[in-house]
Amino acid sequence: MNKNFYIIMLLLLMLGSSCEEVLDETIDFERTNLLVVEGVLTNERIRQKVKLTHPYASQNEPERPATGAIVVIADSDQNITLLRESPRGSGEYFTDSLRAVFGKVYALIIRYKGNEYRAFDATPPGQLLPPLKYNAIEVDGQTKFELQFEDSGVNPNYINYNVDWSATSSCTTQPEDCQAKLVYYDLKNIDVQKIYAPEKEDIYFPPQSTVIRKRYSVSGPYQDFLRSLLSETEWRGGVFDIQRDQVPTNLSEGAIGFFAVTTVVKDTTVLR
Repeated sequence: MNKNFYIIMLLLLMLGSSCEEVLDETIDFERTNLLVVEGVLTNERIRQKVKLTHPYASQNEPERPATGAIVVIADSDQNITLLRESPRGSGEYFTDSLRAVFGKVYALIIRYKGNEYRAFDATPPGQLLPPLKYNAIEVDGQTKFELQFEDSGVNPNYINYNVDWSATSSCTTQPEDCQAKLVYYDLKNIDVQKIYAPEKEDIYFPPQSTVIRKRYSVSGPYQDFLRSLLSETEWRGGVFDIQRDQVPTNLSEGAIGFFAVTTVVKDTTVLR
């Protein structure tokens, strides 16, 4: 072997054995006046919610609600709905019973501390849910069920799975401890970060568990928001992580988050 080979190997060893220095400094988090908006308006006739907060200044800081705002939802037929904060000081604003209608454009208008913020979205059509797929499996000598998740339909969507076994003999603790919520995102995107995302923990449910599924339709801008959000959270930690960046928003300047309008299709299955 030539001399250059030994020189290169020596340099690699020196780099691999370099010392680590402990950084003993207080990190200053920038406290901003940004408004964080979370709102999903659906076709369900319910009290729709918009949540307003400020960004966290540190990981362990309690939530900072944006209270006392004027929040309005308007549609393209000029129907206007005023939301009310409940309870006061929570930063959570609710309509009376209201449902989004397919074919309309909806606007969210927020006035807060002398500033006005706007966002627009329209609900895409809903898609029927395919039959729920699940496997029976033996876990510690007992029969359990494991849900199967797979893409379905032709348009971007995500499905919320609410699983409840509180009424079964398998629930030996408080009812709220015998419930679970899972979300499966089917954004119809070909993304290597999604394909090689970290594996999730296997979750099993006892017989007679009730599974309520809700499929949410996703507009083009909402799809971009969810993809970017997942790239920063659920898909991060794989072998193809991307460089961190700002998550897109449909809010006007000074606000982040997203206001979405969606069509929900729902069904219920009992695991047997």
